[in-house]
Amino acid sequence: MSGMSTDHEVLKTAIQIHDIEKTSGFIKVPTPLHRPEFNFIVHVTRGSAKQQVDADLVSIKKHEILFVRQGNVTSLQEVSPDAAGQMILFEDQTLNQLLSKKELIKLFSANIIIHLSEESSAWLTALFELLRLELYSPNPNLGICFSLLQAGLQKIFSSSEELSKSINRSTELTFNFKELVYKHYLQHKSVVFYASELSVSENYLHRCIKETIGESPKEWINKVCVLQSQLLLQDLTKSISEISFELNYGDPSYFGRLFKKITGLTPSEYRIAFMQDLSE
Repeated sequence: MSGMSTDHEVLKTAIQIHDIEKTSGFIKVPTPLHRPEFNFIVHVTRGSAKQQVDADLVSIKKHEILFVRQGNVTSLQEVSPDAAGQMILFEDQTLNQLLSKKELIKLFSANIIIHLSEESSAWLTALFELLRLELYSPNPNLGICFSLLQAGLQKIFSSSEELSKSINRSTELTFNFKELVYKHYLQHKSVVFYASELSVSENYLHRCIKETIGESPKEWINKVCVLQSQLLLQDLTKSISEISFELNYGDPSYFGRLFKKITGLTPSEYRIAFMQDLSE
């Protein structure tokens, strides 16, 4: 699923939809880590899959939905031979037009996996089929496509107990913190920068982030940096020292220790494993 991103780095239309059953056979798993330039929904109606989203490995089963935010580092790790469902890709601008800020926060701050009833899953399957027919008709009406996608998103909200809950201050702050880290991790690795940008104290930010994701703000910043370094390590023309400096780590040795602490491998070991995956 995520492997299709190489063909759709720049979407030809604001929304795209793909049939998992038809496309999964063309994808070699695990796919390389990548940072897609779009949001996507995976709706599984049969079988199962495992997707890495940032540092988490997420299992998706029958009648479940996975949302992946533009900017997340992601990779398809496993897909069962009988997997079926739909994958919907859409640009950030489209998402911002269809959902309010509070709805966005709920969607991407709740558990990544959303569980649906069999009836709701069937309803979405029928709606996504209408979306597919309209998108790939000779003269697609994008207004209809946007309306169908919005209806699908609202159905997901109304069908999920998790998404129906009100958001608290910690959840909202965590969402905004993550968005800022994705934008500024290269230049800003100190918690004080993000606390200042969010107009809160370092202690308050630490307490909210720890409460919401179980990690400190500094741990999250480091994870985002290391995930980005994993993408860079896939470019075999760059030395590990060059990658360290590109990420604004002045000391390659420190970068190496941080990388091993988070991944369990040295940068060299990670690169060797990546090369082995490519050769298989």
